[in-house]
Amino acid sequence: MSERERVRSAIASFLRLAPEKVRDEAVLTDLVRESFVLVEMVIELQETFDVRFGQDDLRAVRTAGDLVELVTSRAG
Repeated sequence: MSERERVRSAIASFLRLAPEKVRDEAVLTDLVRESFVLVEMVIELQETFDVRFGQDDLRAVRTAGDLVELVTSRAG
Protein backbone atom coordinates (compact mmCIF):
# COMPACT_ATOMS: atom_id res chain seq x y z
CA MET A 1 0.00 0.00 0.00
CA SER A 2 1.41 3.40 -0.95
CA GLU A 3 1.78 6.23 1.55
CA ARG A 4 -1.07 8.10 -0.17
CA GLU A 5 -3.31 5.04 0.18
CA ARG A 6 -2.37 4.69 3.86
CA VAL A 7 -3.29 8.32 4.53
CA ARG A 8 -6.55 8.01 2.58
CA SER A 9 -7.38 4.84 4.49
CA ALA A 10 -6.65 6.56 7.82
CA ILE A 11 -8.97 9.44 6.88
CA ALA A 12 -11.73 7.04 5.83
CA SER A 13 -11.32 5.03 9.03
CA PHE A 14 -11.42 8.12 11.25
CA LEU A 15 -14.53 9.43 9.51
CA ARG A 16 -16.10 5.95 9.37
CA LEU A 17 -16.50 6.22 5.62
CA ALA A 18 -15.91 3.77 2.82
CA PRO A 19 -12.44 4.47 1.37
CA GLU A 20 -13.90 5.19 -2.07
CA LYS A 21 -15.74 8.21 -0.58
CA VAL A 22 -12.40 9.83 0.26
CA ARG A 23 -11.59 10.91 -3.30
CA ASP A 24 -9.01 13.61 -4.02
CA GLU A 25 -11.70 16.08 -5.09
CA ALA A 26 -13.93 15.45 -2.04
CA VAL A 27 -14.33 18.70 -0.11
CA LEU A 28 -13.56 18.04 3.56
CA THR A 29 -16.45 20.14 4.82
CA ASP A 30 -18.79 17.97 2.72
CA LEU A 31 -17.38 14.85 4.38
CA VAL A 32 -17.54 16.30 7.90
CA ARG A 33 -19.97 18.93 9.11
CA GLU A 34 -18.45 19.61 12.55
CA SER A 35 -15.19 21.56 12.54
CA PHE A 36 -14.01 19.97 15.80
CA VAL A 37 -14.12 16.56 14.09
CA LEU A 38 -11.80 17.90 11.40
CA VAL A 39 -9.44 19.19 14.10
CA GLU A 40 -9.47 15.81 15.85
CA MET A 41 -8.78 14.07 12.54
CA VAL A 42 -5.79 16.32 11.82
CA ILE A 43 -4.40 15.64 15.30
CA GLU A 44 -4.86 11.90 14.75
CA LEU A 45 -3.11 12.07 11.36
CA GLN A 46 -0.22 14.00 12.89
CA GLU A 47 0.19 11.35 15.58
CA THR A 48 -0.24 8.40 13.23
CA PHE A 49 2.21 9.63 10.59
CA ASP A 50 4.54 11.48 12.99
CA VAL A 51 4.17 14.82 11.22
CA ARG A 52 3.30 18.35 12.34
CA PHE A 53 1.31 21.10 10.63
CA GLY A 54 0.88 24.75 11.42
CA GLN A 55 -2.25 26.79 10.91
CA ASP A 56 -0.74 28.28 7.75
CA ASP A 57 -0.32 24.77 6.32
CA LEU A 58 -3.94 23.93 7.01
CA ARG A 59 -5.37 27.13 5.51
CA ALA A 60 -4.60 25.77 2.03
CA VAL A 61 -6.28 22.41 2.72
CA ARG A 62 -9.75 22.25 1.19
CA THR A 63 -10.09 18.75 -0.22
CA ALA A 64 -9.19 15.24 0.86
CA GLY A 65 -6.50 15.27 -1.83
CA ASP A 66 -5.00 18.44 -0.32
CA LEU A 67 -4.84 16.78 3.09
CA VAL A 68 -3.36 13.57 1.69
CA GLU A 69 -0.72 15.62 -0.12
CA LEU A 70 0.13 17.61 3.01
CA VAL A 71 0.56 14.49 5.14
CA THR A 72 2.59 12.59 2.54
CA SER A 73 4.82 15.58 1.86
CA ARG A 74 5.77 15.71 5.55
CA ALA A 75 5.94 11.98 6.27
CA GLY A 76 9.17 9.96 6.25
